[in-house]
Amino acid sequence: MSQHIGYLLAFVASLFSVSAFAQSYPARPVTLITGFTVGGAVDLIARIYAIELSKALGQQVIVENRPGAGGTVGADFVAKAAPNGYTLLIGGPGPNAIAYSIYPNLPYDSKAFAPVGIISENPNVLAVHPSVPVESVADLVRLAQSKPGQLRYGTPGNGSGQHLAAELFKMTMRVDLQHIPYRGVPESNNALLSGEIEIALPPIFNAAALAKAGRIKALAVTTPQRSPVMPNLPTMQEAGVSGFDQTVWNALFAPAGTPPAIIRRLNDALAVAIKSPQLLSKLESLGATPAASTPEQLGERVQTEIERWAKVVKATGAKPE
Repeated sequence: MSQHIGYLLAFVASLFSVSAFAQSYPARPVTLITGFTVGGAVDLIARIYAIELSKALGQQVIVENRPGAGGTVGADFVAKAAPNGYTLLIGGPGPNAIAYSIYPNLPYDSKAFAPVGIISENPNVLAVHPSVPVESVADLVRLAQSKPGQLRYGTPGNGSGQHLAAELFKMTMRVDLQHIPYRGVPESNNALLSGEIEIALPPIFNAAALAKAGRIKALAVTTPQRSPVMPNLPTMQEAGVSGFDQTVWNALFAPAGTPPAIIRRLNDALAVAIKSPQLLSKLESLGATPAASTPEQLGERVQTEIERWAKVVKATGAKPE
């Protein structure tokens, strides 16, 4: 009996310890990991939120870039971090949904993360180098069909949202394109600008400025709705790519096992951050829409996205190259 009482007292003490830890959180700076290079859309969104989260949490939030393999290098780092709320991930469809079906030996799975909340959504843009003799998605399809396997498309890495979006486009329109993976969005954008590749799917904030300057031709946005950033640009569905939807979402994740009280604290901080006029203005300048959710809603969205993109991977035979 005394042994059972000892176990019970130890259990109660541990609960008080976790509760006290959560109440004092954060007691030092928090590191926000992004799996993409500096200057890309995910990096910029992470830095916008870091400013407002620092205010809401009362501690500095520091952005750290760990790019590579479509965002999975950064995600793996967070998956293996201590579940104490001091190492967090700005994740998205690439590392937190698509990667599970495209990488056969991924060093983490979906159970490695505790969802905190969705933070933003934005479209990508199907774009081509100015030298490519097309003015519409239909023109691009005809050109690709006349040159099977010759046109190259670049992405920020294997398993990224752009990779699967292009594979979905290939499958739907029955065209053969060559995939060239890069280390991040800036690298794939530079390849498009130099003519090293013919096609890319840059974030809209990159595409809008580059199209206005005549450095790329923008053909369509990847979301089901047009973007106010480029209101005259059709959606992929309007351009004839039936059922196409590649909405880019970004979200905050913690390592699995992070105390629920800390997850709530972080979700509350996101709710405060999204009310900031400065944050809203900066997101709008990137063509991103602020979003919010509960941890449970994010968990449900992740599962839906895992299942959705797994079907695309299976149907297209997409794989790391």
